[in-house]
Amino acid sequence: MKIYSRLLPTLSFIFLGIAGLTALQAREIPLWPNGLPNGQEVQLEEIWQERPIEEGANVTLDRSVKAISTPTMTVYRPEKQNQQRSSIVILPGGGFSHLAIDKEDHDIARWLNTHGITGIVVKYPVIHEQSNFHVYNSSVPDSLRAIRQVRHQAKDWNLDPNKVGVMGFSAGGYLTAVAGTLYNDGNPKSPDPIERMSCRPNFIAPIYPLIEIEDRVNMSEAYKVRMFGQNATSERIHQFSPIKHVTSSTPPTFLVHAHDDNLSSQNSARFYLALLESDVSTELHVYSKGGHGYGMRQRGLPLSSWRERFADWMKFNDFR
Repeated sequence: MKIYSRLLPTLSFIFLGIAGLTALQAREIPLWPNGLPNGQEVQLEEIWQERPIEEGANVTLDRSVKAISTPTMTVYRPEKQNQQRSSIVILPGGGFSHLAIDKEDHDIARWLNTHGITGIVVKYPVIHEQSNFHVYNSSVPDSLRAIRQVRHQAKDWNLDPNKVGVMGFSAGGYLTAVAGTLYNDGNPKSPDPIERMSCRPNFIAPIYPLIEIEDRVNMSEAYKVRMFGQNATSERIHQFSPIKHVTSSTPPTFLVHAHDDNLSSQNSARFYLALLESDVSTELHVYSKGGHGYGMRQRGLPLSSWRERFADWMKFNDFR
């Protein structure tokens, strides 16, 4: 099982290469090649779990991964004749205990490629008993680092540094909202050229996100520990509460939720209202049925058309 768990990600990239993807697409790039910014260097053996999903006559891959100690990103480039200059950093969900790495990450990137958009799959560490990884000191910096790295590589990858978006699902939707509200312009004095880049996205798309983290309905004690550690203070929670930091400079936003989602659609609705109050261009889709965690899955519901609505929104706003 250990050998299998190590081979799974490698084999997936081999298969993708057979499908005609470029070497750049099939290569994982470390986000912090010179060591993690918090100084924590713990080596964990990643645990990959198969969760096949039956959709009619087809069975699709739906893997989960946890025990991640090395944050990476994998770049999916569209065919040259189809390539736009837009790119999207993709942040999967999983409740900050694991990552839904296919339906909310790799599958999204491949779908973006069909629209000529470069998809950047991010694999970020989640809480683990052998590490001190938490959202505020690990997942958030990793998400912002991915945006900076795309901008740093924009010329080499033939991308527009002014058309870099972020899309995230559930817990990844929280990180997406954070990226849109807690960004900075970079550190011009940093010896690391990547850290000199701005991490402000040009647009964001939180999909069935967790956003309202100061709401007791959403924030169980388990979530507080995963996000902020055992001694989470109200000040720290407020500091990382995206809905409290919306301004007129928050990027244009596309939101999707289902009314019957167990992670309340009020997360998206309240964020939408905060964006409107700050005069930020935004679009919200709330579907009556669909639940949570669908990602790229087809459920025979109107909700499955959210991807087409997003593609339309990008085109209408000249993001692709």
